[in-house]
Amino acid sequence: MDTLNVFLILKRAATVALACAAAAVVGLPGAAQAQPAPSYAQPPGYAQPPSYAQPYGETIRGTVYSINGKYNITVRDSRGYLDNVSLHDGTVINPRGWRLRPGNRVTISGQPSGRTFVADVIDTPYVPYPAYYPYPRPY
Repeated sequence: MDTLNVFLILKRAATVALACAAAAVVGLPGAAQAQPAPSYAQPPGYAQPPSYAQPYGETIRGTVYSINGKYNITVRDSRGYLDNVSLHDGTVINPRGWRLRPGNRVTISGQPSGRTFVADVIDTPYVPYPAYYPYPRPY
């Protein structure tokens, strides 16, 4: 075989290979598109974060508008709505021992229950001060 015939054979083989590759690339996206997951499908258990990593319930941020008794307050939330918040014996108010008053800024964690929001934790940005200040000592 002479050089010209070898060159033509290699050129045709390269053209055929390139045409096959182009056909595969053009036809592949239609064939390989993912099917949508059915509505009842759940990711495997190892893909779920542990239960203690889940945020608990919902959160309200706002200002105490009024105190309606021992276990009920009204909060004006950050969107301007008045929210009815119910407290229970296990509700934690941070800092511990803080007495809520109208005008206090609060962040409340809990869950909705009908027309009220049941508070589990109420956080305030305030720091309690000591009832007395010790006499300063000289150095």
